[in-house]
Amino acid sequence: MALRRHDAYFQGNFTPAGSVANPDLTDTVDARAQVTPKVRRILDSFTLREIGSHLLRRAHFVAEDLFTQEFADESLTPRQKAALVTVYQNPGLSQNALADHLHMDRNTVAAMVKRMVDAHMLQRVAARSDNRAYELFLAPKGAQVLDRVMPRDALVEARLLEHLPEEYRMLFIKCLHLIVDGHEQESD
Repeated sequence: MALRRHDAYFQGNFTPAGSVANPDLTDTVDARAQVTPKVRRILDSFTLREIGSHLLRRAHFVAEDLFTQEFADESLTPRQKAALVTVYQNPGLSQNALADHLHMDRNTVAAMVKRMVDAHMLQRVAARSDNRAYELFLAPKGAQVLDRVMPRDALVEARLLEHLPEEYRMLFIKCLHLIVDGHEQESD
């Protein structure tokens, strides 16, 4: 497919600027010639496989996939597990404080908490100090989920890091902390 686009460009079969492109690939414009020489030099030596942000995104997908494989029978996401653990460790936590603990958007956490309350994993109680806020508590079903999930959670973490030499595993975690903590300090 890329070859057809490339060939179409060099054979002159392309859509002039400003016209509507035909879905036929022979009418597709290859605008590589419009890239500046400075950017062309960057692109010619660019290796996506060596880009930290790209590798972190791919590693994140690996972690999500390992979690999904291990807990397919639980209908639980990694963020829901993190919410259950955080509420267990901080009973009475507000939704906003939960969002801060999880480093997630407040609207996303509100929607997640609603689903978890509906699934009887969390209890949401009107806060004593603020009628507009809620306090969150672990519900009995949430405790049952934690009882089933937490013993197996270490397996997921071990599988995630198993391809690193053992002596690098804690260093890898430390490096991730340095990235996260450094950016958090800059934003404060």
